[in-house]
Amino acid sequence: MNEHRIPQFQWNSLSYLTARAGRIGTQELTELMESESLSRHHFTIICALEEFGGISQKDLADRSNVNRGHLVAYLDQLSSRGILEREVDPEDRRRNVITLTPEGRKFAARAMEAASHNEAKVFGALDEPQREQLRALLQLVATQDGEARQ
Repeated sequence: MNEHRIPQFQWNSLSYLTARAGRIGTQELTELMESESLSRHHFTIICALEEFGGISQKDLADRSNVNRGHLVAYLDQLSSRGILEREVDPEDRRRNVITLTPEGRKFAARAMEAASHNEAKVFGALDEPQREQLRALLQLVATQDGEARQ
Protein backbone atom coordinates (compact mmCIF):
# COMPACT_ATOMS: atom_id res chain seq x y z
CA MET A 1 0.00 0.00 0.00
CA ASN A 2 1.51 3.29 -1.12
CA GLU A 3 -0.53 5.66 1.04
CA HIS A 4 0.77 9.17 1.61
CA ARG A 5 0.02 10.36 5.08
CA ILE A 6 0.89 13.56 6.77
CA PRO A 7 1.03 14.03 10.54
CA GLN A 8 -2.40 14.26 12.16
CA PHE A 9 -1.67 17.73 13.52
CA GLN A 10 -1.17 19.07 9.99
CA TRP A 11 -4.17 17.15 8.63
CA ASN A 12 -6.34 18.90 11.23
CA SER A 13 -4.62 22.29 10.99
CA LEU A 14 -6.66 24.92 9.17
CA SER A 15 -3.53 27.02 8.69
CA TYR A 16 -1.62 24.15 7.13
CA LEU A 17 -4.51 23.09 4.89
CA THR A 18 -5.28 26.61 3.64
CA ALA A 19 -1.58 27.28 3.00
CA ARG A 20 -1.30 24.02 1.08
CA ALA A 21 -4.44 24.73 -0.95
CA GLY A 22 -3.13 28.23 -1.65
CA ARG A 23 0.26 26.92 -2.76
CA ILE A 24 -1.32 24.33 -5.06
CA GLY A 25 -3.99 26.77 -6.24
CA THR A 26 -1.46 29.37 -7.35
CA GLN A 27 1.10 27.03 -8.91
CA GLU A 28 0.49 28.12 -12.52
CA LEU A 29 0.48 31.79 -11.52
CA THR A 30 3.71 31.33 -9.56
CA GLU A 31 5.36 29.63 -12.55
CA LEU A 32 4.27 32.44 -14.89
CA MET A 33 5.46 35.18 -12.53
CA GLU A 34 8.79 33.45 -11.88
CA SER A 35 9.33 32.96 -15.64
CA GLU A 36 9.08 36.76 -15.90
CA SER A 37 11.25 37.28 -12.77
CA LEU A 38 8.28 38.85 -11.00
CA SER A 39 6.77 38.21 -7.58
CA ARG A 40 3.32 37.97 -6.03
CA HIS A 41 3.70 41.62 -4.97
CA HIS A 42 4.00 42.50 -8.63
CA PHE A 43 0.86 40.46 -9.35
CA THR A 44 -1.03 42.23 -6.57
CA ILE A 45 -0.02 45.62 -7.99
CA ILE A 46 -1.03 44.55 -11.51
CA CYS A 47 -4.43 43.33 -10.23
CA ALA A 48 -5.03 46.59 -8.37
CA LEU A 49 -4.20 48.63 -11.46
CA GLU A 50 -6.40 46.43 -13.63
CA GLU A 51 -9.34 46.91 -11.28
CA PHE A 52 -8.93 50.53 -10.17
CA GLY A 53 -7.38 52.08 -13.27
CA GLY A 54 -5.15 55.10 -13.02
CA ILE A 55 -4.47 55.82 -9.36
CA SER A 56 -1.83 57.60 -7.32
CA GLN A 57 1.11 55.76 -5.79
CA LYS A 58 -0.33 56.37 -2.32
CA ASP A 59 -3.72 54.91 -3.29
CA LEU A 60 -2.01 52.01 -5.05
CA ALA A 61 0.02 51.23 -1.92
CA ASP A 62 -3.16 51.28 0.15
CA ARG A 63 -5.22 49.24 -2.34
CA SER A 64 -2.53 46.61 -2.87
CA ASN A 65 -1.40 46.47 0.76
CA VAL A 66 2.20 46.92 -0.36
CA ASN A 67 4.62 48.89 1.79
CA ARG A 68 5.10 52.35 0.25
CA GLY A 69 8.85 52.09 0.64
CA HIS A 70 8.92 48.89 -1.42
CA LEU A 71 6.29 50.01 -3.91
CA VAL A 72 8.64 52.32 -5.79
CA ALA A 73 11.05 49.47 -6.56
CA TYR A 74 8.18 47.25 -7.75
CA LEU A 75 6.86 50.07 -9.93
CA ASP A 76 10.33 50.66 -11.39
CA GLN A 77 10.60 46.97 -12.29
CA LEU A 78 7.14 46.87 -13.88
CA SER A 79 7.75 50.14 -15.72
CA SER A 80 11.05 48.89 -17.15
CA ARG A 81 9.17 45.91 -18.60
CA GLY A 82 6.54 48.11 -20.21
CA ILE A 83 3.75 46.81 -17.95
CA LEU A 84 2.85 50.15 -16.40
CA GLU A 85 3.49 53.82 -16.81
CA ARG A 86 3.68 56.75 -14.44
CA GLU A 87 2.51 60.17 -15.44
CA VAL A 88 2.33 63.41 -13.51
CA ASP A 89 -1.26 64.14 -12.47
CA PRO A 90 -2.29 67.28 -14.38
CA GLU A 91 -4.53 68.28 -11.44
CA ASP A 92 -1.77 67.89 -8.84
CA ARG A 93 1.74 67.98 -10.23
CA ARG A 94 3.18 66.59 -6.96
CA ARG A 95 1.41 63.30 -7.62
CA ASN A 96 2.02 60.48 -10.11
CA VAL A 97 -0.83 58.53 -11.66
CA ILE A 98 -0.01 54.87 -12.33
CA THR A 99 -1.74 52.97 -15.15
CA LEU A 100 -1.27 49.70 -16.98
CA THR A 101 -0.03 49.92 -20.54
CA PRO A 102 -1.82 47.92 -23.25
CA GLU A 103 0.94 45.32 -22.85
CA GLY A 104 0.36 45.41 -19.08
CA ARG A 105 -3.35 44.72 -19.55
CA LYS A 106 -2.48 41.71 -21.74
CA PHE A 107 -0.08 40.43 -19.09
CA ALA A 108 -2.71 41.01 -16.36
CA ALA A 109 -5.22 38.94 -18.34
CA ARG A 110 -2.69 36.10 -18.77
CA ALA A 111 -1.75 36.12 -15.09
CA MET A 112 -5.36 36.23 -13.87
CA GLU A 113 -6.28 33.41 -16.27
CA ALA A 114 -3.43 31.28 -14.90
CA ALA A 115 -4.60 31.98 -11.34
CA SER A 116 -8.26 31.25 -12.15
CA HIS A 117 -7.47 28.08 -14.12
CA ASN A 118 -5.40 26.54 -11.36
CA GLU A 119 -7.88 27.57 -8.66
CA ALA A 120 -10.72 25.91 -10.59
CA LYS A 121 -8.72 22.67 -10.71
CA VAL A 122 -7.84 22.76 -7.01
CA PHE A 123 -11.31 23.64 -5.75
CA GLY A 124 -13.13 21.55 -8.34
CA ALA A 125 -13.90 19.00 -5.62
CA LEU A 126 -16.30 21.57 -4.13
CA ASP A 127 -19.62 22.52 -5.66
CA GLU A 128 -20.46 26.20 -6.20
CA PRO A 129 -22.27 26.71 -2.85
CA GLN A 130 -19.33 25.12 -1.02
CA ARG A 131 -16.84 27.37 -2.86
CA GLU A 132 -18.94 30.42 -1.99
CA GLN A 133 -19.12 29.34 1.66
CA LEU A 134 -15.36 28.76 1.80
CA ARG A 135 -14.73 32.12 0.11
CA ALA A 136 -16.99 33.92 2.62
CA LEU A 137 -15.30 32.23 5.57
CA LEU A 138 -11.80 33.05 4.32
CA GLN A 139 -12.85 36.65 3.64
CA LEU A 140 -14.10 36.84 7.22
CA VAL A 141 -10.72 35.67 8.47
CA ALA A 142 -8.92 38.18 6.22
CA THR A 143 -11.19 40.96 7.51
CA GLN A 144 -10.28 40.07 11.10
CA ASP A 145 -6.66 40.63 10.15
CA GLY A 146 -7.46 44.12 8.94
CA GLU A 147 -7.55 43.30 5.24
CA ALA A 148 -10.83 44.32 3.71
CA ARG A 149 -12.30 44.83 0.30
CA GLN A 150 -12.82 48.55 -0.07
